[in-house]
Order: sequence, then C-alpha cells, then structure tokens
Amino acid sequence: MSRPIVFVTGSPAATSRSTLVARRVARELEARDLSATFFSLADFDAADVFHGRAQAASVAPFLGAVARAAALVLSTPVYKATYAGGLKAIVDLIPPDAIVGRPALGIATVKLEAHAVEVATAYANLFRFFRAAATEALVLRDAEVTIRGDSLTFVEGAEERVVSAVRAIAESLRG
Repeated sequence: MSRPIVFVTGSPAATSRSTLVARRVARELEARDLSATFFSLADFDAADVFHGRAQAASVAPFLGAVARAAALVLSTPVYKATYAGGLKAIVDLIPPDAIVGRPALGIATVKLEAHAVEVATAYANLFRFFRAAATEALVLRDAEVTIRGDSLTFVEGAEERVVSAVRAIAESLRG
C-alpha cells in the first residue's frame, strides 16, 4: 500500500461537520486504494502544541507521519473568518520543508458564505509557504451538510464538490 495521507482535524469535536467531511474524503480515497492517518487536537498534549514543543513526545508521532506522508489534508470549522486556532497551532509544528511538492488539500465548513473565500485564500497562502502542491480548497457551508448520527448528507452540488476534491488529490498522487 502507498504512503498514507495525513489528515489533521482542527475541531475539538469528533462529530463536527468538518471532521466528518474529512472522514468522508478519507473513505473515498481509501476506496481508491489510498490510506489515511488521522490526527486531531485530542492526540496532543495541549501544552506541547501551544508552546510549540516540536520535540515533545506527544508531537513526535505526528511529525513522523507528516515526514512519511504522501499528502496532507487539513480540515477545520471556521469560527472567525479562517481556519481554527487549534489547527494553526498544530500546523505551526510542521517544519517548513516537510511537504515540499506534495499534494495538499484544505477542507473547511463555514456558517457565512463570506468566510468561504477567506479560508480558501488562507489555505492557499499556507500551502504556498510550505511549497506544497495545493489542490483547490473544499469549502462547504454548514447548511450544505446535514449530520445524521455519524453519517453526512449533502445538498445538491455539495456532493459533487466533495467528489471533485477527492479526484484532485488522488490524481495528484497518481500523476
């Protein structure tokens, strides 16, 4: 099997829209014989993350996974115009040259349509800093995603954007 795609979810809730959308993307990629490894805020000692302790024991598995990853996917709810601070703190632990040339996808769920452009731009700038091969961000409005238990349903058009994001990252890995 290929190197895994590392997913980082920036929501503290395992059942948030952004986390469940990331898990849906991962399932679609796994159906294409790719593998996924997940990290969330709960996987780290909060003090290590917020004090930027990249050498800490709670951070080492994450940085090792990123170093070996075929691609990186970040997923976040948007509270204040762009990706969540917890996600940003985790991303700040990644060395600047860790994902050079590798595919990267940003996923976000937003309440306000105006935040869609902001978070897509923020992801583009972040991935440009890392010199990653960024695909177009997958941004879904909260109203486009309904949670039923641990599954999602999408309004018309949203499902197609999810499939398009999956296709883009899979083709980047195969190309």
